[in-house]
Order: sequence, then structure tokens, then C-alpha cells
Amino acid sequence: MDIILILNIALTVSAAGSFIYGAVRYLRPHKPLYASMIVLGVGCIMLGRAYVLARYITGLTIMGIFHVGTLGTIGAFAFFFSSNYGQIDSLVDDGDKSFLKYRIIAIAGVVITAVLYGAVAISGASEILKITDGIVALFIAAASYFHMKHIFIPDIDYGVVSCLRLFNILALSYGILCMLEMTAIAYNSEPLIVTTIILQCIVSAALIPAMDKGVRSWSK
Repeated sequence: MDIILILNIALTVSAAGSFIYGAVRYLRPHKPLYASMIVLGVGCIMLGRAYVLARYITGLTIMGIFHVGTLGTIGAFAFFFSSNYGQIDSLVDDGDKSFLKYRIIAIAGVVITAVLYGAVAISGASEILKITDGIVALFIAAASYFHMKHIFIPDIDYGVVSCLRLFNILALSYGILCMLEMTAIAYNSEPLIVTTIILQCIVSAALIPAMDKGVRSWSK
């Protein structure tokens, strides 16, 4: 068994375990919408990686092209963005000027994503890969803005944001790792591909437990 196959199996299993744990707890009536959206985001990671794994096992190309598995990453960060933008951000930032510095800090998440995509853009990768990665980067950048913002912004009553800081750190890290994996593929760097997938296994497995711990603290 080659290392890429083993790592893709590991990442699929890691995301699946996290998703199943979250689905049992939150994909039911009368559960917080925020938590349900995060669980569905991790479900997208699982499905995207399962598709990549299926392509690889059947001998189809998984690197340097557009494939349906890419939609899994897009879906994940679309859910992460929507959960923070619609459910949490309005509670901690009412638009007052006193929060301006945290909005500026949050731009760092966008800048990091843009810099990593810039490395892809100047690589020798195919145009279709650059376009595909650019679309994925837009979703990661949008989600990363709120992840970064909610890591640093002051909390309100009941610890709405502070209890989710670990989740936001992990989600921000996952976005960076996805961008690093894209960069590694663009430059055909197997060591970097291996490293990023190993780290994604760890982070994807921890996303739901971290979110769950934070959400449970709301009711304490």
C-alpha cells in the first residue's frame, strides 16, 4: 500500500468519525443550528475525501485536475462561514467602532489564504487547477475571516465566543492546511502533501469534539 492511499484512508476515517459523533448528537430536532451546520461541514469533508479515495483506488487521477471531491472542501467552508456569520457574529459585533481592531485582525485570515493561493497562482500547475484552487480559496478566506475574528474578539455574557475559540483555531488551521495541500500539489511536493494530510487527519478528528465542548458549555 502506498503512503498516499494510506493517508487518504486515514483522513476519510478521521472525518467520518468526527461527523458520526456530531450527527448522533446534533442532527436531530431542537438542537442548536450552529452545531448542526458545523457537523454538516465536517460531513462535506468526509464526502469529499471519500470521493478522492474512491478515485485513487480505481486508478483515476486525483492531483492536478478538478474533480467532485473539491466540492467537499467548498461545502465544508461554506457551512463554517454560514454558521459564524449568521449565528454568532451579530452577537459579539454590533458594528461599533470599538470592534474595528478585531475586524482588522480578522483580515489576517484572508491574507494568509491569499498568500498561499498566490504560491499556487505562480506555479507551473494547469490553468484548470489554478481556477479550481482559486474558487476553493475564496470560500476558505471567507470562513477564515470569522474564525480569526472570533479567536480574538472579546466575549459577551455566557461565554458564547470564548467557549468556541478552540474550534475556531482548529477550523482556521484546517483551512490553512487545505491551502498548503493545494500548494504542495501545485509544486508536486510529496513530503508536503504527506505532512498536510497527516495534520488534517488530526484536526478533522478534533473539530466536532471541540465544537461540542463549546456548545455544551452554553447550557451550563
